[in-house]
Amino acid sequence: MKYMGCLLSLLLALPAVAAIPKKSNNAAPKILSGKGELYGGLAGSGFTLMDVRKTADKGKRVERIVFDVGDQNGGKIKGWPGYFHAELKNKPQRLVLTFAQMPNSLVNEIALSHRFKDSLAIRKTVMNLDPVDSSLNLTMDLKQNTKVRVYQVAGKKTTSKVVIDLLAE
Repeated sequence: MKYMGCLLSLLLALPAVAAIPKKSNNAAPKILSGKGELYGGLAGSGFTLMDVRKTADKGKRVERIVFDVGDQNGGKIKGWPGYFHAELKNKPQRLVLTFAQMPNSLVNEIALSHRFKDSLAIRKTVMNLDPVDSSLNLTMDLKQNTKVRVYQVAGKKTTSKVVIDLLAE
């Protein structure tokens, strides 16, 4: 009889667990101010940084950086980008963006520096490809009091993206 009670309570608990929604990978963008960190994306077999684009609205003092993430061979990815980690540091103010499993980049450090030379919020960029852990590390030295919003966009018609909005004060 004691076992029947345990079995019955287990069966009653199953529907309650099934009703809990699964965690969505599409979380609302988070604004980092001062210092903080966040991560996103999914693990895979390897990724490539295909392109980096920058647009700015000087009136609103907002700058958007879009990182196009492709597959291991530089082709488009449908779905979420590869795993990434963004950390905003305080002194000096710096955004460090690390893409895991990304041994390839179609953008080099010279092209990256050229794209950000007239930036509203970025003073200097440094990009490193780490062959030991197959990661791409991008360090952006920011101007004082810059807030950062980071989010990911799943590839549907185009490839997946990691988007960073820099909000200058």
